[in-house]
Amino acid sequence: MVYRNRSKSVLSKHSKKSDDKGHYKSHSKKKSKSKNKKKSRIYWKYISFIWVLWLGLIYYNESVVVKRSMKKCQWSNWENWPEGAEGHRVGLFADPQIMDEYSYPGRPQIINYFTRVLLDHYHRRNWKYVQYYLDPDSNFFLGDLFDGGRELDDEQWIKEYARFNEIFPKKPLRRTVMSLPGNHDIGFGDTVVEPSLKRFSSYFGETSSSLEVGNHTFVLLDTISLSDRTNPNVSRIPMEFLDDFAKGSHSYPRILLSHVPLWRNAKQQTCGELRESKKPFPIKNGKQYQTYIDQDISQETLAKVQPVILFSGDDHDYCHISHSYPLHGETKIAQEITVKSCAMNMGIKKPAIQLLSLYNPSDLAAISAGEEHESETYKTELCYMPDPYKAIRMYLWGLLCSTVFVLYMHFLPKSFNSHVATRMNRLLTRPDSSTSDLPLPTSVSKSKSKKSLTHSKYSVNETRSIKQFLANAGILLISVMSIFIYFYTVV
Repeated sequence: MVYRNRSKSVLSKHSKKSDDKGHYKSHSKKKSKSKNKKKSRIYWKYISFIWVLWLGLIYYNESVVVKRSMKKCQWSNWENWPEGAEGHRVGLFADPQIMDEYSYPGRPQIINYFTRVLLDHYHRRNWKYVQYYLDPDSNFFLGDLFDGGRELDDEQWIKEYARFNEIFPKKPLRRTVMSLPGNHDIGFGDTVVEPSLKRFSSYFGETSSSLEVGNHTFVLLDTISLSDRTNPNVSRIPMEFLDDFAKGSHSYPRILLSHVPLWRNAKQQTCGELRESKKPFPIKNGKQYQTYIDQDISQETLAKVQPVILFSGDDHDYCHISHSYPLHGETKIAQEITVKSCAMNMGIKKPAIQLLSLYNPSDLAAISAGEEHESETYKTELCYMPDPYKAIRMYLWGLLCSTVFVLYMHFLPKSFNSHVATRMNRLLTRPDSSTSDLPLPTSVSKSKSKKSLTHSKYSVNETRSIKQFLANAGILLISVMSIFIYFYTVV
């Protein structure tokens, strides 16, 4: 009896110990579970996967697409000069109109800030690629360098001047001319802001000038100031320049640059198929702008300069027409190309620059296949910049897809594990060679598949957590923004 009682007491002690152990185990499990619940899990695999996709998307738009555009514009594709001939290559940039506080005055500051970053980057990137891949010998800007240049005070203007030169840095051993003003820089005609005109010429150079480039004479004429009929202080300088130029002797073919296009009959002189807008060239005027130079000034300019071709800006869209003007009893013809804006916010879908190749041998002749023939002295080509809106659309789609993916992962975790995590596990995890090839009982295989679903290294926590969502979304956002910062500031 004593033995029995003793054995019972031993058994009861043993059972108590096992109960204590079980209680301790379950308590520790609960503790670890509660710890896991409290601790936010960072899904580095998925964040890395999305980051790599974003890297590819951004690299494609910011590098591959731009290089492709430059490749289409390569000089060798369209110059066709005689074999062995090297032309002088010129890039014409119209209406960059870098954004300032006068561009979109009604918008919130934060939107204006990001808009300015986007626009500046588009200019900076394209300028860099043009200078590197196309490498023009000379670059000319056709006015409207700033958007609100005529309105800015000196302190604001100096900041914009520094910013403009940071966006468009001058390349060593290459000529870059920025001295032609636009109406956004100084006003137009009778409303030219004289202090703004003086300030512009002080920093960028004389607004009317001529220089020899590639055996051609480039004539930069401030037709905006020339159109001022009320203030002789404004119109005198370009008028004197034009008269002096007409009196001089010029042996090279002349190329005229003007910010505002010359007069035309828009109904008869159509712009050609390369123009985006289907409407005729606008003939209108308003506060501090006019879309054309008056007819009398246009004819006088053509007669005194006698250009073979002239390039203008201001309209933002492409337009190619022919002008006729009388000279010594004859009718002369001059071509005019209005250059598309190189900015992405000027109301056109495809910004562009105009390329110009000059080849004018000193004897005005070229030798080809043993025969002498008169040489063409210039060729020009429209060079489209990358479509800015396509890239924005792709980034917005990327943002939408990333957001949906992260929301799905955190707020429908069971569905995510069964549809995404298991597939990722199958695709990216090597099969375990130690596992037996023999078929398992149904109950075992079911429990095993359930276990593998919940314990896969690609599975997510099936407990919904806003903190966890914010942590993962925040890390992903910062990592993607770092790619944009790199491409927008370093590359």
